[in-house]
Amino acid sequence: MSLILTQEPQFVQQEVLKGLQQYDKRASVQVNTMILYPYYFLEFEVSAKSLLKFNGKIACTIDAISGQGAIIDVQPEFIQRPIVDEKILPIEISEKEAEQLAEKFIFQAATQKAKFITIPTVTIHSTALFYRPFWLAEYNSKVSGGREVIVDAISESYHPL
Repeated sequence: MSLILTQEPQFVQQEVLKGLQQYDKRASVQVNTMILYPYYFLEFEVSAKSLLKFNGKIACTIDAISGQGAIIDVQPEFIQRPIVDEKILPIEISEKEAEQLAEKFIFQAATQKAKFITIPTVTIHSTALFYRPFWLAEYNSKVSGGREVIVDAISESYHPL
């Protein structure tokens, strides 16, 4: 049995259904399945001279399918669990590629936010592949018609597909 690192869903299927139905009470909504979307979590040590000496940690996620990066303020809480019925999306970006993308992303983010006197040194501290849970739902409305919606099971934000 394979184990994966994931985040615990904060919103279960019924809560997502109720939330989408409150958005448009006349719409027909069906929450179908959960998918697990792959990301890399990377933490870096950054040091440089600015007006003050700057040393600190900074973290980001790299989308393991598209390679897009995002700075994160707080490390996600991960749990290790077996794969059950969820559909796991395939990884397109290797860990090495993710580290290279993240290093460039962190360097760019750090230099845009601070006025450094020296070039920052960015050193990787840790890397982890994890899966974020999303719900797939069918949303049918007389006004906008039918469409698929993806709902983040952590934040409950949603987007049309």
